[in-house]
Amino acid sequence: MWLAHALTLSRIPIAIALWFTYGDPWPSVALIALAAVTDAADGNLARYMQRRGHTEPAIGGWLDPLVDKIFVAIVLVIIWLASRDLLLIALVGAREIVLVPLVAIYLARRGRADQLHADPIGKAATIAQFVALALAVAIPAWAIVPAIAAAVLGLAAVAHYISRARGASAWVAGSSEFTGGSSRVGGTE
Repeated sequence: MWLAHALTLSRIPIAIALWFTYGDPWPSVALIALAAVTDAADGNLARYMQRRGHTEPAIGGWLDPLVDKIFVAIVLVIIWLASRDLLLIALVGAREIVLVPLVAIYLARRGRADQLHADPIGKAATIAQFVALALAVAIPAWAIVPAIAAAVLGLAAVAHYISRARGASAWVAGSSEFTGGSSRVGGTE
């Protein structure tokens, strides 16, 4: 699992490297593409390793989305410092702006993150973010449409995560057989 986690963590230095390439479109887009490849590869590698019996450390479920948020935040700060385009920053970062506080509240109340995993809408939002970021660093004038798409998909993903979490909470709250009388998902403290 360590190789999968290393791929995940590689997105942080990739984002920092963008600071040095920003303004030169091809290396900047190449770095964002490399980050997208690591995002796709880490999960596939982790699943491959799990099938082979390698399951420790099992931190990818929270590490990958955390590093994704850090990557997006670093890149958006770099774009902000260069362009001061608040609309673009808000659109591309809309999912994180809304989702991060909600996840913090959810985790504080529930204490478990096993219901918080990627689904097709979230993956589509991530792809849209990568496209918007690539255009923002290469051809900023063309970035607004993909930024809007990233915002729409990102907010749809947030709404879907909320409905899924509420559905899981209602199911768990209605069945003490599965929760052991606890209000926490799965009944573990």
